[in-house]
Amino acid sequence: MKQFHYIIAGAGAAGLTLAYLLMEYEDREKSILIIDKDSKSTNDRTWSFWEKGSNLLEHLVYKSWSKATVNTNSWSQTYELAPYTYKMIRGIDFYEFMKQELNTSNLYWVQDEVLEITDAGQVTTTNDAYQGKLVFDSTFDPKLLQTSNANTILQHFKGKVIRTEEDCFQIDTATYMDFSVDQEGDCRFGYVLPFKPNEALVEYTLFNKHLLSDSEYEHRLDAYIKQLRIKNYEVIEEEYGIIPMTDHKFLLRKSDKVFNIGIKGGFAKASTGYSFLRAQQILERVVKNLISGKKPDHELPHQSLKYKLYDATLLKILADKKYTGREVFGNLFQKNGIQSMFRFLDEETTLTEELKIMSSTPIIDFGKAFFHQLGK
Repeated sequence: MKQFHYIIAGAGAAGLTLAYLLMEYEDREKSILIIDKDSKSTNDRTWSFWEKGSNLLEHLVYKSWSKATVNTNSWSQTYELAPYTYKMIRGIDFYEFMKQELNTSNLYWVQDEVLEITDAGQVTTTNDAYQGKLVFDSTFDPKLLQTSNANTILQHFKGKVIRTEEDCFQIDTATYMDFSVDQEGDCRFGYVLPFKPNEALVEYTLFNKHLLSDSEYEHRLDAYIKQLRIKNYEVIEEEYGIIPMTDHKFLLRKSDKVFNIGIKGGFAKASTGYSFLRAQQILERVVKNLISGKKPDHELPHQSLKYKLYDATLLKILADKKYTGREVFGNLFQKNGIQSMFRFLDEETTLTEELKIMSSTPIIDFGKAFFHQLGK
């Protein structure tokens, strides 16, 4: 059986970021194996996020925006984002950069499906088996959440990069959440990231528990593009994604040899599903721990109890469907502004700011949901 110092199961954002950091800081004589069933050769997704400064992969930012709009069917506000910038990294740029940087003699890629990872660090794939001194596993199966009693909804979306015959977009302004679309009893919104005056990524996004059929995603996305008064356009690329939003208690350490990373390791923030920047912060600490001879999970950044409760409360409100996304998020952004909401979602707010944000929600129902989570 082939043996490696490190085996990384899954070549997504977390897996490849970890490999990149290991190659940058660790001993180049240590062997690394990356296993993924996909070739990572298409632009199959994007990562979008806000931040104040720069990040580990800043040079891969494809486009950034200094303004963002939030709409409902009754009001619209365009915000100057400073000190934040909203950014997007394309999947294909990320994959190609990683393949180039990780093209070294001590790193090996295997395109295969991971079937099993034992606590002893043995990884079995469809065609082979490998032994790792340490294994980092990001092969998350959403079916895990079906048997969990956690609050869980899905963030799922269909998007198209379109090129229009006429200029239709303001290239410095992203449409962050457009709740003017029919809510259909839950949380649905449009999302637009312009690249050029006549080119943009347009998405139709849902926060709920039930996926749509392919034709339903297509119908609703096309209807949203029509709602934007865009008539003649060509489709350049398409993307589809499902991101779990859950307060499930993920285990980072599976055994002394196997550690979960990415969504499987609890890196994603429950109320947004965002994990791209959080993964960088956590994995930088993981690698520093390895360099200093400590366990990978020694003193990692963690979420405080109050923000766990805030996330769980919002998830329960959305899951119960008593209020639409338009009612919940519309009030939050209209009464607090986008910078306050970004600080809150980044978990950087003061108690005074948090009380103001909470007071802009349906306070009785949010209060009940909060204390329900507190008692779990």
